[in-house]
Amino acid sequence: MGLRERLTERLLARLGLEWDFTLSLQRALLSEITETLYLGSRPRREDAPTLKKAGITHVVSCLPEDERSTVAFLAEHFRWLFVPARDGIHEDLSATFPGIFEFAAKAADDEARAKLLVHCEVGVSRSATVAIAWVMQSENKTFLEAFDQVRSARPEVLPNIGFASQLQRLEHSLRPELRATREPSSLARYLTQVCNVPTELELLHEALERHDYDAPRAIRSIFGDEIPRVVQGVRL
Repeated sequence: MGLRERLTERLLARLGLEWDFTLSLQRALLSEITETLYLGSRPRREDAPTLKKAGITHVVSCLPEDERSTVAFLAEHFRWLFVPARDGIHEDLSATFPGIFEFAAKAADDEARAKLLVHCEVGVSRSATVAIAWVMQSENKTFLEAFDQVRSARPEVLPNIGFASQLQRLEHSLRPELRATREPSSLARYLTQVCNVPTELELLHEALERHDYDAPRAIRSIFGDEIPRVVQGVRL
């Protein structure tokens, strides 16, 4: 492994990702989640014809505010919504869900063949969270069910643990009856099965309940105010 590869591996490790999550995913411009929803990486101006050929009519961009200008060209070709967002575990992406849901619903009302692309930088955390949220909202699915559906179409999908907490709270609002089952939550299963939190499922579920389904706080409460380095999806 050369110097560049070692540096990249070190960076991915700091982000809570693995080397096989390669930079090639940047070339995965879009993945079809449903007939009307696509998830992808940041488009370049020269990608506009490819998006049009795929039938894209509406685009949601989830990027930091200071990067708005880099994708402003999308407004020339599509109905466009810019959502200022950074990929961090303390970012409140859920506050943007109502506006995005309204944009997506209006797209379907306005055009019978409307297709929506949601993207961030590489289509892994921010835009993946939005795509999962929309599947939950439109198909009445749990967080874990929607995650599995989205990840089956785009295997690199990995919402950070803060966004995962917000998706669990969305599940509670959409499916309140599930809280009464006392079964381990979607978030507990996501953290153990996908993010590799090294603890028992039931113990993590109990910690999440005590900390209002705030994954970073719950994990720190188990491990003495530390999040183990092995845990994936930790982006500060």
